[in-house]
Amino acid sequence: MEKSVWMKIRLFCLTAAVVSLMAAVLVYAGTSSEGILKGLETVSRLLIPSLFPMMVLSSLLIRSGLSDVCGRLLAPVTRWLFRLPGEASSAILLSFIGGFPIGAKCVRLLYEQRKLTDAQAEQMMLFCICSGPAFLITGVGTLLLGNPAAGVILYLSQIISGLCLGFVAGRISERNAPATGEERPAALARTSLSDAFLLSCSDGAAALIQLTALVVMFSMWLSLSEKIGLSQLFSQVFQWAGLSLPTADAAFPVIFEVTTACQTISRSACPLWVLSFAAGFGGLCVHFQIFSLLGNIRYNKWKVLGFRFINACFSSFLVYVIGWFYHPDAAVFAVWGGENAEYTSTSAVGAAALMVLSVVFVLSLKRSEISVGTFRRRFHSMRHEG
Repeated sequence: MEKSVWMKIRLFCLTAAVVSLMAAVLVYAGTSSEGILKGLETVSRLLIPSLFPMMVLSSLLIRSGLSDVCGRLLAPVTRWLFRLPGEASSAILLSFIGGFPIGAKCVRLLYEQRKLTDAQAEQMMLFCICSGPAFLITGVGTLLLGNPAAGVILYLSQIISGLCLGFVAGRISERNAPATGEERPAALARTSLSDAFLLSCSDGAAALIQLTALVVMFSMWLSLSEKIGLSQLFSQVFQWAGLSLPTADAAFPVIFEVTTACQTISRSACPLWVLSFAAGFGGLCVHFQIFSLLGNIRYNKWKVLGFRFINACFSSFLVYVIGWFYHPDAAVFAVWGGENAEYTSTSAVGAAALMVLSVVFVLSLKRSEISVGTFRRRFHSMRHEG
């Protein structure tokens, strides 16, 4: 009876939340549109270039059977360090270099190929969720903070934290061996390389469409929350809990969407470890996609979320400790997608533009067959005539 009452309360709360969101979208149509456009810009400028190639290539690696080669090479390390079968090596490696959804997609493919049990798949999801180098080093470090060294520190903290959590998960797990009586889905049929490539492109496109929809919806939700004052209310609560003003303002987006959170943090005076916490947790947007990618695998969602929170705390602690010895200078405002971007010769974009213009200038001289001496003589003659 108590369970039935709880289910009714839960259903009522979800219905009220959805209806309230629909009403907010109608009342604040302009704010909703701005949030949607912001989400689409985030996807097009950051997520698609950094995630789509890795989604396709990681799927190709597993569907074509090439992951078995990587599994044989790293099998001893994987069995000792994580207490997992050698076939999981490629998925673990790709999860650390590909970004958030890559690990979940690889785990599902291995599970469908009957290379992992439910318990092993759950164990992998406790640590095979990581921000990739393309997002942290290029997106956050270079474009948002203006310092690639800061992105490298953030990425290394994620890798160290993930390896430590994988080691702990392997030691506390007691069901690593495949269960003989466990019902498993049918294995994927062997496919040619061309067919595997086409299927991998379809996998990547489907995952990217899903990711785009989630990012757009969460971006719209964050814009509406700021408009109606909900995010300000959360900020006051976090300030009351002891957080500083910049950190408290960033706490609300950290819970929901990681890219918006990183942009918010980079515009404020938050320390680097706050960015590490945001990247280590990932936000509910990332977790919704991961839970959807895992399909029919039986796992404990609260256990996964708990490990994600531990990963966020540990990675931010590592960055905090590194800050004692090395503190990279980073811009306090966003230089990616904002009005504060300054494309001068001192920035990466400005330097690249200057190099391109220099090459075009030199090629134009060569094309018109003007020698250096001729150019100098013409310059001096123009100078004397002037």
